[in-house]
Amino acid sequence: MFWTILVPPDSVDVHLGAGQASFRLTTSTFDDHDLKSSLTRVFPAGFPQIAEIAFDVEWSGIVDTAHIRNEALNFEGDFLQTGSTIQWSAFDPSSGFRFTSEAPNPARLVNAVIGRERNGVFFK
Repeated sequence: MFWTILVPPDSVDVHLGAGQASFRLTTSTFDDHDLKSSLTRVFPAGFPQIAEIAFDVEWSGIVDTAHIRNEALNFEGDFLQTGSTIQWSAFDPSSGFRFTSEAPNPARLVNAVIGRERNGVFFK
């Protein structure tokens, strides 16, 4: 996990029965320069900086379904393997650096899953 932030509820739209979901977000975050800087909190001169990021993830088209129950780990869920695409971009206004992912291409999908699960005290 790269970061955890609170996102507006309208950023996520899920229609589990139809095997469809989306997650769209545009927000500001820190550009720490590189992974090592993020992990060690030792930054090169001029970093961290504020950057704008945007992404659009779409899941659709049920390929397979699975119900998983693991009482030893207090975990149960219903999961749908689906198709998925993602488009991602970042812009650092301080440096002018911009990155945009290639156009979404469902043919390059490795794996995608959406689902509903229960764990911990909600498992019972």
